[in-house]
Amino acid sequence: MSNGIDWFRWHHGSVTDPKFQLVARKAGASLPDVLAVWAFLLEAASAATPRGSYGQIDAEAVDCLFNFPATETRTADIITALEARGMLAEGRVVEWEKRQTKRERSDDNSTGRVAAFRARKAAETGVTASETPCNASNAPETPREEERREEKKEPKSKAETARATRLPADWHPTDADTEFCKTERPDLRPSSVAASFFDYWTSVPGAKGRKTDWSATWRNWVRNEKLQPVPRASPGAPVDLAAAQRAANDEAKRRLGIAAPPNCERIIDASE
Repeated sequence: MSNGIDWFRWHHGSVTDPKFQLVARKAGASLPDVLAVWAFLLEAASAATPRGSYGQIDAEAVDCLFNFPATETRTADIITALEARGMLAEGRVVEWEKRQTKRERSDDNSTGRVAAFRARKAAETGVTASETPCNASNAPETPREEERREEKKEPKSKAETARATRLPADWHPTDADTEFCKTERPDLRPSSVAASFFDYWTSVPGAKGRKTDWSATWRNWVRNEKLQPVPRASPGAPVDLAAAQRAANDEAKRRLGIAAPPNCERIIDASE
């Protein structure tokens, strides 16, 4: 049977139900004949729209289908007996919805929701379901398909939506960039760091030379910049050893986390 109908489980799930026996007696037919006609009616009702209404039945054609005697009206008699037992009424299986399994009832409800959804989409777009191929890319989604698509969506971060660019040819560190360098690395000269930063990033080819946040790149560059050596005095010029020692002393204390007292001019000797 189509749609998974198992008519042996219909009507209290047993072919020994007294109703079928009484229908067979009333119609003057055998129990297998009654069950065959009953299954045929269920099949027709399941395939009909709306489901449950089998409509007009050509009893003579059904007689021929089941090879009933041509001299009898067995199918018509069985249908009449089923109607008398309250199992059929006005071309419809009585209590059709109650006879469905839970899954079949769910499928019916889902079909109705899908039809309503597509009707709304057709009204919005002006395209009817019959005009839209089932495999077309613009076919309206079912409610469940739409839910799944929405579940897969994830908000993009600012880094994902920002577009990577190369360092501008007229780039100069902002006041905030310079202040960060002075605060984070007082041992560096911001102008020298900016020059090396500019020369490096303008020469890097391809995607590696593109960044979404050049200020963040600058901060990382400053943090990782090597300590700039004290410039050597030109030949013949007097060497300020005290100044050089103080600079080295300040850098050593900065790295050790030692805060020097204000106006302290004392130099830490290597022997200490």
